[in-house]
Amino acid sequence: MPELDRISDLPRDIKDNILVRLSLKEAVRTCCLSSNWRLAWSSIPELVYDKNFISKLDASADERNIESTKKMVKFVDKFLSLHDGLIRKFVIADVKPCSESLNVWMAVLFRKRVEKFKITSSDFDFSKWKVPSTFWNLLCLRELVLERCIIEMPGSFEGFKHLRSLHLRIIEISEADLTKLIATSPLLENLVLFGYMHRMNVKVDAPMLKELHLTCIDFQHVFLRTPLLVKAVLGAEPNLWRQSNVIDLLNCLQNLEMLDLRWYSMRHLAYTLDLEFSINFYHLKKLRIDMNVACKREAAVVRQLFHHAPNLQELAVCQEYRASAYETEEWAQYTIFKHLKFVKIIDYFKNHKSVLLFVAFLLASTPVLEELHFASRVKDPEFLENLMQLKRASKKAQIFNFPNKLLNM
Repeated sequence: MPELDRISDLPRDIKDNILVRLSLKEAVRTCCLSSNWRLAWSSIPELVYDKNFISKLDASADERNIESTKKMVKFVDKFLSLHDGLIRKFVIADVKPCSESLNVWMAVLFRKRVEKFKITSSDFDFSKWKVPSTFWNLLCLRELVLERCIIEMPGSFEGFKHLRSLHLRIIEISEADLTKLIATSPLLENLVLFGYMHRMNVKVDAPMLKELHLTCIDFQHVFLRTPLLVKAVLGAEPNLWRQSNVIDLLNCLQNLEMLDLRWYSMRHLAYTLDLEFSINFYHLKKLRIDMNVACKREAAVVRQLFHHAPNLQELAVCQEYRASAYETEEWAQYTIFKHLKFVKIIDYFKNHKSVLLFVAFLLASTPVLEELHFASRVKDPEFLENLMQLKRASKKAQIFNFPNKLLNM
């Protein structure tokens, strides 16, 4: 049998499927395979230009930035001018783009009916690029990620009617524009807001929203109309939630299946909430919290969460900051977790006495527990021995120790 060339005559859709799994540089190099592959890269439905595309230059940081930007602009200009077909995904990552070129690119992407759009910046001096006016013509967008930018929405904009995922990180935007952007995206299912909100009222009117990540600093109030929301990730910096409507926010989250309270959220709950709040989370199955297990006030709030989440199945606790010398919470056992099967605990600091009391409380309160995973930066043989000897309410319970290894939470 003569040797068959199974590569050269592949259908175009299969070639595209292969090329999108390669880096952009490798995809372009396939032009050397054969004459049939010479222009195959020009129909790639994805343009992903990341920091690995350009090799590091033997120059100063400023010179590398300038040179990288020039190369990026030149390459994207050429790629878009030669591209034949639709572009589903457009990503410029870790390079601050040139605003003059962005207008040209938006016009091409409009014709290419781009669906996924992401531009981030590695510029950490907090200087921001401005979203060009032509961007608002990309009405086929389904996924949008913008970082370190200034957003000014034109009054004529009527919304992204196909948008399902919106990530905004460290941006400048007015309260009115943010509210309108969310409200005019009727299919929105995933929303991420990260950064400074400068005492803004954050209004999320999204009837189809299922997942919300709100990790903001210095916002005023949060108003939610999200009847289908099942997952919420809330993060707070030290100056957050002092004057905000925490109770109203939690009351809007009673249908959650997964709640994640990060950073200083638990501390703020502990010092702003009435410890006898009566918010029920009957649907909550997964809970992740950053807390100080030795703090009596935080422990009181956590007990309330446990008490009002009777169907909890998975729990992750991160001991993320040091306990004061006088803090030691006893964690007296009075709650029974009827459905809790999996627990993860990370102790970033050597608060082993308090953590041990907390683990003892959990093991004694979980009759159906199957796995408890523990990780610490500090290896303490005596603590580990005491940990393994704790009494367990569940006969199936197993303790897994990962010293010096941080669990993925």
